[in-house]
Amino acid sequence: MLLETLINPKPKTTVYFAVVSFLFLAIPLLNVNLENYYPQFSYPYLIFFGSIFVLLLHAFGLNNLIYNNNIIKKENLIIATVFILLNTFNIGVFEEIISSFLLLFFINKLFESYQKEYPFKEIFVCSLIISLLVVVNSIMILLLPIIIISSLIFNFSNWRCYIVSLIGLSMPLLIYLIFISLIGQEFTPLKHINVPKLSDNTSDLIIFYRANNWVANIFIFITIISLFEFFSWLYKKSIRSRKSFFILLSYLILSIVIGIVGDKNNWYIILAPISVFIANYFTYTKKRNLANILFYIFIFTSLYYRCMIII
Repeated sequence: MLLETLINPKPKTTVYFAVVSFLFLAIPLLNVNLENYYPQFSYPYLIFFGSIFVLLLHAFGLNNLIYNNNIIKKENLIIATVFILLNTFNIGVFEEIISSFLLLFFINKLFESYQKEYPFKEIFVCSLIISLLVVVNSIMILLLPIIIISSLIFNFSNWRCYIVSLIGLSMPLLIYLIFISLIGQEFTPLKHINVPKLSDNTSDLIIFYRANNWVANIFIFITIISLFEFFSWLYKKSIRSRKSFFILLSYLILSIVIGIVGDKNNWYIILAPISVFIANYFTYTKKRNLANILFYIFIFTSLYYRCMIII
């Protein structure tokens, strides 16, 4: 079965995965005018291929992040595969791909703070990454509570860590202040404060669901089964894995909130955390026959939707 092939994969399996993933993501090239999807860029084809390259790095990076931190202990390519398949909806998204990719470093640093009483370096880097994301997209400030949640889960909650977090958040502003002081420009605080713009995307989500209800229903069904599997097996996981999954769960919840109240493409950051929960189900469930059937349905559904883009 394909799932068993993706668990403890051989080197040639990894190569096959990269090639097939590239072909899958490149399907829109067959009959899509990319200028309509990337109107803000002068070279849409370069951006499209660049996004595919980043997506492949993202898939492998997410896969290695989860395995190296012993969150899913079986070496596999299932996380990367699920992430690529969920990208069937992705076309015309670029800035959010970069944001999601940078969030891998954010989450990895949070995991590295495990069993550290004063993880100042990790907290500083996490806060700095969030501050850089806020410069590009201010709605990402809503991910900041993950640092506080992690401090409570990993038991390093103290005022020193929060001070370090504030320093990390203020670094882009401090660098900017130094820069404008060197060039002699006057600083006007209100002019440079980027307040998050909240919107209600529920109507757009409803329209998308109605237009693609059976595809969305399959993905929702697999996600629900994966979450039930996670909670039913939670007590059997190691302490580190259990705590790390709760951080990922907070990441998923806040990503959903951002997808609802942010810009229309902010939904993209949901894909990384949800991929981990789905991959956890496909990796550990005892009902292997059902898992294999659902996995093949998952592949067919993703491929079908990706092909529908060019029709």
